[in-house]
Amino acid sequence: MLDVACGTGNAALVAHDAGAIVTGLDGSRRLLEVARRRVPGAEFVRGDAAELPFDDGRFDAAVSVFGVIFARPAEQAAAEIARVVRPQGRVVITTWPPRGPMFAAVSLMRQALARKRPPDEDGAPLEWGDPSVLKTLLGPYGAAEISERQLVHERSTPEEFWDRWERLHPMWIAARSQLEPADWERLREDAIAALREGAIDAGATSPYLLAVLERR
Repeated sequence: MLDVACGTGNAALVAHDAGAIVTGLDGSRRLLEVARRRVPGAEFVRGDAAELPFDDGRFDAAVSVFGVIFARPAEQAAAEIARVVRPQGRVVITTWPPRGPMFAAVSLMRQALARKRPPDEDGAPLEWGDPSVLKTLLGPYGAAEISERQLVHERSTPEEFWDRWERLHPMWIAARSQLEPADWERLREDAIAALREGAIDAGATSPYLLAVLERR
């Protein structure tokens, strides 16, 4: 099994403990170092989700837990994750639909970055959280089933969520490096307010989409 954008190896650890032979890929050396310590029986490779360094059909399955959805270009990332899975194998991807407290916080971060960056020559990124977009991205490679699930959050305060993102999450760490201190502090206040409005500190749930592709 391949774990694309594996981060610190959460999905890789579950798969390894279930008996799978696991390879994880991520662009962050720091996160891969953590993953190797957590899952010493797996292989971890540094690379780009849109240019996977693996042969066609190498894996029985591939997963990406809120990871490949940030790769650009989206069409190439989808083609790559499908390419490395054998016929009749499975690809499983999770993504955020455009609602809920987690999506609200991520949207605020994207807006803050957009105010600092020049217009993207490639246009707006595709929204993996739209089921029709998921169908378009995955449909050419087999039968894709998309369902909505609920993620139950640990009982953490909005401030605790933010602290983990700020210290550990590569997306938020990268965003901080591109924002001025005042912009980051403003984003912090707005994101915490969005999480609190979504009752994230009351053991709330966030909707997510589960896409399962059976390769043909």
